[in-house]
Amino acid sequence: MAKGNETLFFVEGNPKFEYADAALLGVAFDKNAAFGKGAADAPEAIIKASHQIDIEQPLTGKLLETAIHNYGVIKPKNVVEMVKGIEGKAKACIAAKKTFILLGGDHSVVNGLLDAVPSDCTFVNFDAHLDLREEWQGKKQSHFAVSRRIFDKGFEQVWIGIRDTINEEEIDFVTNQVLGNRIFYCPTMPEAFYKKESFPEWIYKKNMLFDKKIGVKQTREIVEKIKTDKVWINIDIDCLDPSQGIETGVPLPFGMTLDAMNEIIYEVSQKKHILGFNICELIPDKHGKGQAIAASLCFNILNWV
Repeated sequence: MAKGNETLFFVEGNPKFEYADAALLGVAFDKNAAFGKGAADAPEAIIKASHQIDIEQPLTGKLLETAIHNYGVIKPKNVVEMVKGIEGKAKACIAAKKTFILLGGDHSVVNGLLDAVPSDCTFVNFDAHLDLREEWQGKKQSHFAVSRRIFDKGFEQVWIGIRDTINEEEIDFVTNQVLGNRIFYCPTMPEAFYKKESFPEWIYKKNMLFDKKIGVKQTREIVEKIKTDKVWINIDIDCLDPSQGIETGVPLPFGMTLDAMNEIIYEVSQKKHILGFNICELIPDKHGKGQAIAASLCFNILNWV
């Protein structure tokens, strides 16, 4: 593992862990990606992009005062190495009451958190996909099975940004486990379409994010679904619509806006204790737009927590 001499938002210097308020680990791993590759390059690209962001807070002009220790970027050869490389760092950080930042890599890196995050924690999942398959192409730790592994560990979950084109296996699972009211969908059809169709029991119409916007009422409903004080913010960047300026391995249209995601995370941060967050599935682009978006999300969340 290469030790980082630079960390988020700081061009020089890497605060020691014991003096830091947060810690960052990059995981250059996309071997479990089913389609587009390139997410392994994201951690270094996001760190680099963060150095061109001014860190004055809006209105106040105060600087971000969070000292962030950079563990560096690991390059595991397989899933076992990946899980082991993440778990110890996450445990140490959470035990020390520091915010843990995990930059992937494909979404399967979340498997490295599951024995590190305390059981009384809810995963708030921003994702285009439910990721509730039992496996994908024989891999139980696939990025398409992340939420299923979280479920297996007994964690509560809320999903936001899911497209309403869902495969039969996941429909059956959501129905049998009565998870429908915890899923907030981005509709893929015009609103008039849904007025003509009856809604199946696995979809709650009130949870549909029409126009990809989030109102005060829906934001409150999302927060009310979180019954624990502790929260993990689990971001698969494909929750955002491609028009928002991101490249990702499994892009889906009709997704969330960056504004909507920002609003929800802010409200969660004001009502709950965020232990940490991950940003996954970003494929860096040559113009730097996606990595700048990811770095800006890191900046906002760190300001709020």
